[in-house]
Amino acid sequence: MNRTLPQSALAGLAGGLLFAAFVYVPALGFLLLQISVAPLLVAGLRHGLAGILPAAGVALLVTAALMPGVVLPVYAVVDLLPAVLVSALALRVVAAPGGGSPLWYPPGRILAWVSLLGLALLALFALGIPAGQGGIEAVVSGAVREAVDGLLVETSPDLREQILAGVPTYLPGTFLASWISRVALCAVLAQWWVTKRGGAVRPTPVYGSLDLPPWLVGGFLICAAGALVLGGDAGYMAVNATMGLMVPLVFMGLVLVHAAARQLPHPGIGLIGFYMLFVLGSAVAIAAVAFAGLVEFAIRRRPSPGGA
Repeated sequence: MNRTLPQSALAGLAGGLLFAAFVYVPALGFLLLQISVAPLLVAGLRHGLAGILPAAGVALLVTAALMPGVVLPVYAVVDLLPAVLVSALALRVVAAPGGGSPLWYPPGRILAWVSLLGLALLALFALGIPAGQGGIEAVVSGAVREAVDGLLVETSPDLREQILAGVPTYLPGTFLASWISRVALCAVLAQWWVTKRGGAVRPTPVYGSLDLPPWLVGGFLICAAGALVLGGDAGYMAVNATMGLMVPLVFMGLVLVHAAARQLPHPGIGLIGFYMLFVLGSAVAIAAVAFAGLVEFAIRRRPSPGGA
């Protein structure tokens, strides 16, 4: 009996319920939302497109029933689209350099394509902002203020202002960075799960060898330069794009951190201390790890002493 369809339907049900939980139990639902892509990726990494497409259909039906209205296209873009992309790329086999045995599509390139997809969604967002409304930043700030006022209508104006002050100025970039991170972590979790259950199609990648394509790093540097020199809407969007494209470099920087920790007498204690500082350090720590990722990228491309 073919178990692909029932397993995919169950994955779609789980994905839809995890996504919709935010509406019904906001505090717990916010945490569940972070892994809502994982069940879809389990179906995709286990059965390919034959598994993820039925799962996507079931997930759409679940979200349509529990969260009708504008949320449905949002779910399709935020969860379904990256799940299909990652599943299709992860099960792709490419030719090895020098004519060796075929290789599985590398995780660094999958992460790069997810980031590029996020950048395309950011561009569509910018293009969808009507002209003559004071610029994209003003539109974003106005939408945030309206949402906070609607949710906290019974609170004092002072409290609302305090909450608004804590909302990131570059909200699209913050969302983009968290979205890319969320998809990447869900992919790692899904691969771990299908491997543990004995249903993995491809072997688990060696994440310590994570590498990024030069075009992604070049795009990051271009966006970072634009963020420094451009003004107005172009500068605002360049900053947001830089925040998103920084995520793959952060992951590559973490590879360097883990490699350094292995040289310590107690690597586990060192990593716990690092991640505590990483979380508490906020933007400064993230930028430092991204810089470490740039260094690692440059080191890997440095010619060997023998010129090989």
